[in-house]
Amino acid sequence: MKKIIEKISILGDSISKGVILDEISRKYKILKESAADLFSRENNVVVKNHAKFGCTSEKALEITRKILESETDSGIIMLELGGNDCDYNWDKVAEDPEFDHQPNVTLEKFKQNISKIIEIVKASGRDLAFMTLPPIDSEKYFNWITRGDKTRIENIQRFLGERNYIYRHQELYASALEEIATKNNIYKIPVRAGFLSIPRCGDYICDDGIHLNEMGQSVMKSIFNDTYNQYISMN
Repeated sequence: MKKIIEKISILGDSISKGVILDEISRKYKILKESAADLFSRENNVVVKNHAKFGCTSEKALEITRKILESETDSGIIMLELGGNDCDYNWDKVAEDPEFDHQPNVTLEKFKQNISKIIEIVKASGRDLAFMTLPPIDSEKYFNWITRGDKTRIENIQRFLGERNYIYRHQELYASALEEIATKNNIYKIPVRAGFLSIPRCGDYICDDGIHLNEMGQSVMKSIFNDTYNQYISMN
């Protein structure tokens, strides 16, 4: 017997919001048809997208409580977090690369926040699913945050040691999220694995190295569809 899903509430950041970098203006914009929008229409499922640009697990804790208070009907909450948590204040890094800079939310605090969100959602009786993090393109992101400025390039490179540390640092948060999901028996939407299996994965990521472009959002929608069909077919 297939499960019936009438509504999915998304709690996440700009990735699930459908934010992309416009190639001409070099400014961010929201796609008219994001992965969530396309998924909603194709599967006749109501999607309440609470994702916010720059959202971290700290902010998500507050949003979670508001969602549960305002949306009392049943449905699934989909969590997509970590990309902003693992990021740094690059202006400060560029000013003083020798300082012991910490990410926006430390890995340990991130784990605590995610565990707390799970606790709150489970207590409400709502179901929860985790979306795994899309990969970062380290080279693109390095070029984006250094802006072609020689001093920024030298200082941020000095702080990182190697540019691929950008990818590896995000991988720590992505792995932590998957480990917590497995430990708590939370259903996972394998977006990261889906992108990593694609040749030239960077072609689906904007020039800032972190946001999915329009093609990337289309791929993410396909992953949503495949996972949804598997989920509703489970006994």
